[in-house]
Parts: sequence; structure tokens; C-alpha cells
Amino acid sequence: MPQLIRKQRRLIFVVTSLVFVLSALLSISLVLYLAEQGQLQKQRQVAANASDFAYALQQEFSRELSAANALAAFVRQQDGDTSQFDKFAQHLFPYYENVTALSLAPQGTITAVYPLNSNQGLLGHQIMTDATQAADAIASLVRNTVSVTGPYQLKQGGEGIIGRLAVYLDPALQDWWGLVNVTLRLADLNSLERLENMQQQGLLYRLTRLNARDNEPELIRQSDPGIFNQPIVQLINLGDAQWQLQLVPIKGWGDNVTFYRQLALAILFSVMLAALVAQLIQTRIHKHQLEALVNKRTAALHTELQRQKSFISASNAGSWEFKHLTNQLYGTPEYYALLGYDKAEFANNQPDNLHACWTALLHPADKAQACATFQQYLQFSEPDSIYENTFRMRHADGSWRWILSRGKTLLDENGQKTALSMGIHLDITARKEAELKLQLLARMFEQSSEGVLITNAEQQIVMVNEAFTKISGYSADEVLGKNPKMLASGRQDKAFYSNMWLTIAKQGNWQGEIWNRRKDGRTYPEWLSISQIIDDNDQVSHYVALFSDISQYKEDEAQIKFLANYDPLTQLPNRSLLIDRTEQALLHAERNSQPLAMLLMDLDRFKQINESLGHEIGDELLIQVAQRLRKLCRAEDTLCRLGGDEFVLVLPDADANGAAHLAERMLPLILQPYYLAEQELTLSMSVGIAMYPEDGQQFHQLYKHADIAMYKAKESGRNRYSFFTADMQQFHTRNLLLENALRRAIERDQLSLVYQPQYSMVNNQLIGFEALLRWYHDDFGQVSPAEFIPLAERNGLIVAIGEWVIVTALQQLAEWHRAGYRQLNMAINLSSIQFRQENLLQFVTNAIEFSGVPAAKVELEITESAMAEQPERAIALIAELKAKGLNIAIDDFGTGYSSLSYLKRFALTKLKIDQSFVRDLLTDSQDKAIVNAIINMASNLGLKTIAEGVETAAQRDLLKHLGCDEMQGYYYSKPLLADQASQFIQQAL
Repeated sequence: MPQLIRKQRRLIFVVTSLVFVLSALLSISLVLYLAEQGQLQKQRQVAANASDFAYALQQEFSRELSAANALAAFVRQQDGDTSQFDKFAQHLFPYYENVTALSLAPQGTITAVYPLNSNQGLLGHQIMTDATQAADAIASLVRNTVSVTGPYQLKQGGEGIIGRLAVYLDPALQDWWGLVNVTLRLADLNSLERLENMQQQGLLYRLTRLNARDNEPELIRQSDPGIFNQPIVQLINLGDAQWQLQLVPIKGWGDNVTFYRQLALAILFSVMLAALVAQLIQTRIHKHQLEALVNKRTAALHTELQRQKSFISASNAGSWEFKHLTNQLYGTPEYYALLGYDKAEFANNQPDNLHACWTALLHPADKAQACATFQQYLQFSEPDSIYENTFRMRHADGSWRWILSRGKTLLDENGQKTALSMGIHLDITARKEAELKLQLLARMFEQSSEGVLITNAEQQIVMVNEAFTKISGYSADEVLGKNPKMLASGRQDKAFYSNMWLTIAKQGNWQGEIWNRRKDGRTYPEWLSISQIIDDNDQVSHYVALFSDISQYKEDEAQIKFLANYDPLTQLPNRSLLIDRTEQALLHAERNSQPLAMLLMDLDRFKQINESLGHEIGDELLIQVAQRLRKLCRAEDTLCRLGGDEFVLVLPDADANGAAHLAERMLPLILQPYYLAEQELTLSMSVGIAMYPEDGQQFHQLYKHADIAMYKAKESGRNRYSFFTADMQQFHTRNLLLENALRRAIERDQLSLVYQPQYSMVNNQLIGFEALLRWYHDDFGQVSPAEFIPLAERNGLIVAIGEWVIVTALQQLAEWHRAGYRQLNMAINLSSIQFRQENLLQFVTNAIEFSGVPAAKVELEITESAMAEQPERAIALIAELKAKGLNIAIDDFGTGYSSLSYLKRFALTKLKIDQSFVRDLLTDSQDKAIVNAIINMASNLGLKTIAEGVETAAQRDLLKHLGCDEMQGYYYSKPLLADQASQFIQQAL
């Protein structure tokens, strides 16, 4: 063993040394290569800077010195005449921003320069004899391009460059005229500014001019002193001149700090790599040693596992193994046979097969819990803990089997958990189903809403459930061992119980309704079912009694029976019971030749009270009315509430006098005040009476005729009674026919409007029209508005008809306005029902906007009674209408409810004097006084007045004398159709 260890150590040393040497050689080579590449990269960057500078300088010189070509062209064009030079130079100079001076030198002597101010010293300068410039000037004579010379100290001060071009008037170059010069000041050149930036970028520079004679460099610009070691040299060709730029980094081409740092890292890397290789070799040797040990122990473990598997197979249970790391499940053939499967059907003992071999077979309701429990055991269980769980798995036949799964994670030699678990599956379906049945029975017994009482064969109580305690009030301890007789109420006699037990003995069970007594002494009804329990010897072992408290059922049954025949609000009989009792009373009256009266009663204006004060007040009012009516009834009478505010009273053996007498007592009784919610209310009633046998011999006939008579009473002024007559039947029939026809009047285009002119008394001029509704029916002919408008109000059609009137009248007014008669107004009547509509304001506003007529040209006429129904709402609504610009008039003023306290609060425009006052105005002093009072009151309130029904000139004159503002009537014109009204307008205006 020591020899083996020495051999291993020698191997590690040799390999490690070899790795270090090779790694060091490669690393140092890489460092040297990187240093060389860094220097080359830096040289390329510096060369690029030099090239960019050369290009910029060449471009700037080329651009600025091109002025010499322009001057030469000028001289040749002028054939050597320079008199226009200043003008030409003034035009040319702004195009060259860095040019200091433009000059002409005929025969080499400068005679003209621009600008003269700063360059006057150049005049008369002889270039050809100038010691510094003569050589360059002479050299330029033989070139046909601009010659760049300098830099020189300029006559005008500073250092500069001169671009010269020899000018020959003869193309053959034989006639030399002289020189044109372009002077550039070095300080003004933009490209030279780049040199300063280069020094800021860490570069030393030197810019020189190569002397054309000896090619020696002449310094132009230089950075701060420094060592120019291996500089980058850039030649710059500027015309016939050649400049040279030298660039070198201030810190030199190499970076010694970086180089030595990289070299140190390379050596450190080699050392670490050698150490890593040594560690890997050592690890590999150790691994081989461990593998040998593991193989030895695995063989022993395999032998033990085989022995354990033999035990499990012999126990007729399915066993399994699970490898944690690969999520791999292995099941024995018995594991799958337990569920009716063949092992070959599954990817058994394959990696990641847990889902296919276990999870996929779990019952959906158990899957989450089963998986969580298994994972919890694998991850968090103690080393010696046992895994156990129950769940359902799908059998091959589609059924579900309850499985008891038990297992354990294997431990290593140190007592720590390994990555392998083993266990078994046992089919416990039969046991589980038995447990579930027992649990279900126990829950049924305890949670049943029915009471359960079980006795032995001797009728001693052995078990009761919770429902028994709730129903009877007795706890289990109070009744166990006792006879159920203790619960008897005494309502059933001995014969009842004898028959009950006889039935149980014969049939094995009995059920029925029985009364028992609670612990507190109260009796209650229950539905009881008693059954025998027979043991294996066909003997009665127990009796089971199931019972439920049916007190609520009894109460509900009584309530349903009551609701089927009585009104829940007033406790009066309802329609169903009324019909039944009336039919019985009619049979009795027929057999005994007795009369019978039916009174149909309807409360007047109840709907208004109900809507304004609320349904709670309305309901209480109905209750009090019913109580008052009961006081008038005999025992044999039937008082009924049909619904809403309608009551019916049937009086057996009562003639017309008796019915009238009762009605006369009833009306003042109902009229007495009602005190509700700290309010005093008064209410009247209209009563219709139908008599048997004259008005009908069946309930429905009497009811129909009493209803007709009741409406007649309402039309006659309310708070009265009326007997049915044959004339009423005819009137009612006509009303029904008219009502049905009226429902189709709009769609059949039977309605129309006529327009009655209205005149102003200020200038006796036509100012507008009132729209009046007409209905012509093919069968009924022209139906009076006094007849069909009340019908429309009663059945709710007035809203749709009223909206049609508004739209049609506004369209007609818009047509007259488009024809040029924009001074005309339109008066439109609103019914009281229409006035109560919540959407009235919005509808009128939309209709006016759609028609396009000004709101100020529209007048809405509203009756006093409509305003008086809900005065506060009326005040608010009229104010909103007035705010929209509409005019508001009270129609038929003086004929309805008038209250000056409310009148002054209404935002009115006009009062309309009813024609009933105008008709006898000339003969009746009271009518005249009323009209005069209305006009004076309107004037004092700032309102206008209009009189309707004016038929004579005398009426007109008197009304005008009294101060009436406007009039309408047959004196001016009857109501006209639209076409007739249009012709009337043309004649009047």
C-alpha cells in the first residue's frame, strides 16, 4: 500500500509540472502577442488621425486657394485691365472665409489688393525681388496650377500662406501678364485647430514644409517638446508644395504596466491550472476507490432486497420502488395486477414515469392530496418515519379501488435517508366501502332534519338523534330507557293507538299524522312513520320511528287557503271568494224569488294620493276605507276588494231602495277625514249599482253593469251613486267601440289638426294660431273632441296623441316660418295627464330643436286643474319650460281651481279667458265683472290675456275696451285646415 501511494504521488508531480510549463509558455506567448497587437492597433489609430488631418487640410487649401483661379480668369477676361478689380474682389471675397487678401501683381509688382484697409502695405511690393519669395514666385511661372508658398511673415503682420498663379494672356503661354495672389493667415485655418486637439488626445505632433530646393523640412507647427520615437509620418500634397505631419503618442507605443500585469496573471494562471490538474487526478483516484467500495456494498444490498421482495410477493400485495432523483417508479407485477392491468402496459422502471404509473391512475378528487402527502414524506420526513396514505385508483374495468399505500425511505450506513423509497399497495376497497356506509348512516342519523327514535322490542327507547331533541325538547339522557308514551299529547284515544299497532304488526310499518307534546307542554302536529326491524331469527328486534314537525306546514296551508280567498291587505274576500258567494246568493235569490243588489265602489282620485304621498299611505288608507265599509254590512252581505281602490258589496234580499239607502249612508261615511302620518286627508267614492234580476242574472253581468254605472257616477261629478240603465249600456258600448278605434287612429292617419287664428288688439294684426285636434272615423264620422279626448285620457292614449299634436303643430309652424312669416306663434294644448309625464320637458325640447322654430314662438296651454294636482311640481316644471324660452298660458282660466297664492308663483305668460264668460258678456253683468277682474289681475301680475269664442264685433269692442290683449273666435275665423290657414295668412299679412 505505501508503494502504491508513492507511485500515485510521483505521477501527480510529473503531470502537474508538465501542465505548468506548457501553460506558462502558452500564456506568455499570448501576452506578447496581445502587446504587439495593441501597439499595431494604436499605430493604426494614429495613422487614421494623420490621414484625417491631411484630408481636411487639403480640402481647406483647395477650397480657399481656388480664389486664385477666379482672379486669373478675371484678368484674362479683362485682357489685363484691372480697373474693375475692386468691384470683382468685393463680390468674390465673401465666399472665402479664411482668405486674408486678394491681390494682383502685373509683372510681379502688386498694384491692387482687396481688402485695402488691412492690406495697404502690400501695394507696390515687388515679389520678384523679395529675397524670401522670389524663388517660389519664379518657380510658379512655369506651372499652370496654383503654387502654394510659405509660410512667410506677412507684410500686413502675422504668418501666412500665399497661393500664386501665373497669368498668361496668350494661351500659348508666351505673353506673361503677371501673378494673382491669395493670402491665407495660418491662425485662421480651421484644420490647424485639429493639431491642438491631438495633443489633448495624448499625441505629440510636428508639421513641416519640405523645401522644394533641397527637400529639407521647415517647421510650421509643433506640440510641446517630446521624444518622436518611431513617429507616424503623413505626407500632405498642397498643390506644388509638400508638407509633412509626424505623430507619436506622448507615452510611447507600448503600455508597460499592462504588459507586466498580464505577464503576472499568465504565470498565476499556470500555477492554478497545475494545482487544479493535481486535484482532479487525486479526485479520480479517490472515485475509483469509492466505486469499488460501493459495488461491494451494492451487491450485499441487492441480496437483501431480493430477500425482502420475496417476503412482499408472498403477502399478496403489490410492491413498488421509487427513485427520487430520476422520478422513477418500479412496480411489481402484483402492483399492476391489483388494478387489473398487465405490467407490460406501462413504462415500468423508466425515468420520469411516476405520472404514468401512479398519478394518472389516481381519482381526480384524491390526486392533489395524495401527491402532496407523498412529496411531503419524501422531503420533510424523519429518517425512521413510515409513509402511509389511502386514495382511490382506477381499475382496468373503470371502477375505483381504495388503496392503502405504505412505505419507507431506505437509510445509508450513517442512518441518513437515501434517494430510494420502497413500499406496498393493499386493496382495502371492501373495508373502505363498509366504513363509508357506516359514516353515511351515522351522518344521516345525526344530521337528518327528521327526528329519529329507536326502541327495542319492549318499546324502551335506546337511541334518539339531534333532530329529536330539537323537536321534542328532550335530551337523549332524559328519554333513554323510557317508553315513547311519555310524548303523547292526549288528543288521540286508545282506539287510535290500538289500530296503529295492529297495522304495524300486520304490515311491518305505519305512517300518519299525530299530535305529540313537547317537554314544555306545548302540543304540535307531526308526520310519523314507524317501522319494524327484523333480526336473523325473523323476530322483531327494534322499532324505528321517523317523524317531522309539520306545524309550519299547517300554518302555511292555512295561510295559502286564506290567500286564495282573501285580500292580504284589507283581510276582505277577494274576487275568487266573491264570485263563489255571489253565485250562492244568486241561487238562493232565484229559489226564493228575492232581489239582490251589487254595489261597485271606486275611490275618487286615489291614484293621485298614492303617487304623491307614497304607497304606504295608500295602503293604510285602503285599510281604513275597508274598516268603514264593514260597519255598514250585515252578516249575510259580502264585502270584497277586487284590487287597487275598487270594492264590491253584494246585498242579498235588498231591493233598489235598500241599495240606495245604503249608498246614501256610505258616501258621507267615506267622506269623513282620515288621519294618516300626521296628515288629514279627505276622500270621496263613486258607486255603481246593478240589480238582480233586472240588470243581470249572473255575476259577470251584474259586475259589468255595476261598473258602467260607477263610471257614470264619476262622469257626473264623483262622490255619488248611480243605478245602471239601458241607456248606459248603449253609451258604454259606444265608448268601447270608440276606444278601440282610437287606438288605431294615429297609424290610420285619421287624426288631423285645424288652426284658429289669434289676433293682437294693439294693431289688429294676425299673430298666430291655436292648434286644435280633430278625429274623423269612417264609421263614426266626425267625432267630437269633447267625446274622444276624455276616452284618450282614461286609457292613457292621450300621451301618444298629445306628442303627435306637438310634433305636427311645430312642423306646420316651421313651414310657415320658412315661407317668410316668422312673426307667427303657435299655441298647443296639453292635457293634465300629458303634463304629469316625467319626460315632457325633454320631449318638448327635442321636438322644438328638431323643427327648428324658436322656442319663443311656441305657447303651451295648460288647464288650472292640471297645475293644481301637484302644484309644487307644476311650479318647477313650468319654470323649466319657461327657461327654455317657451310661453305658458292657463287655458279656460276661471273655470277650474284657482289659487292666487300659487298663481303668482307660476312662471306664466298669459291667461286665457274661457268662452263661457265671453258668450254672454254683453248681457250678463256677472260675466262682464269676471272678465274685467281677470284682465285687471293679469295686468297687475304682468301677464297678457286672450279671449276665446269671440263671435261679434260688439264682443270684440267691449273686450278691447276692458283691456284684453289678444282674441280668437269665429268673428275672425273658424278653425282652418293647414292649406286654408296658409291662404288666410297670405291675405292677412
